Amino acid sequence: MQAIGSPQGNPEQASRSTGGVVLSYARCSTAEQGQSGFGLDAQHCAVDAWAAVSGRTVEHHSENGASGMLAPDARPVLGALLNRLADSDDPTDTLAVSRLDRLGRSALDVLSLLDRAEREEWHVVMLDVAVDTTTPVGLMVATVMAAMARMERDMTAQRTRDALAKKAAAGARLGRPVSDATRAAAARAETLAAEGLSQRAIADKLTAEQWPRATPAAGPWTARAVGLALHSLRLDRAAEQAAAAHRNSGTTAAPDA
Repeated sequence: MQAIGSPQGNPEQASRSTGGVVLSYARCSTAEQGQSGFGLDAQHCAVDAWAAVSGRTVEHHSENGASGMLAPDARPVLGALLNRLADSDDPTDTLAVSRLDRLGRSALDVLSLLDRAEREEWHVVMLDVAVDTTTPVGLMVATVMAAMARMERDMTAQRTRDALAKKAAAGARLGRPVSDATRAAAARAETLAAEGLSQRAIADKLTAEQWPRATPAAGPWTARAVGLALHSLRLDRAAEQAAAAHRNSGTTAAPDA
């Protein structure tokens, strides 16, 4: 096995002529630097051991003091490695890390990176979660991870919708309200809509009548702005009705003596 570069190697300076190279990426945040098991050398050693089985060529590249909360492209060293992989003509090139969280702490970031690798035809290895997209089993694990993350996102979105529905039922005003500067204009738009005018015609009329918008820089009224103003007024009324219903439902008769 040949090791190219150093623990602080610059990916842009590494040779691009080596086919099927393993780019070992190690990362330590400031908080992790003094913790056992997080050392840059230890991370590279884990990748070296994996690559030695197949005699793969390894290049070491590290990022010191980089937070895992940063998106992969926002980290100079990792971003450069990703660009290099995208430009490579060798589909066996591989980005390898000892732990999934070295690539990112956001599931979305990691899954986006896996999707990018598939589209650009290079591989990803994450040793701690047995993801090795060079093998059928590793690719299956990556697919299951993606499905689980998608389910979690969907469940989170559903919980958010349920919470908002509960607030709306209690009379909470959801959505962006009409500004005080344009409330009168919105009322005028509602009157014109009741007369049968289209949103485009209402916008032209509001502009001609010089009704103000939220800010002077907003320019003339548009059909979209009219639609948003009308929708906001409907939300106001819905909130008022829900609040009244909620108050009434809380009024109960006195218990029998």
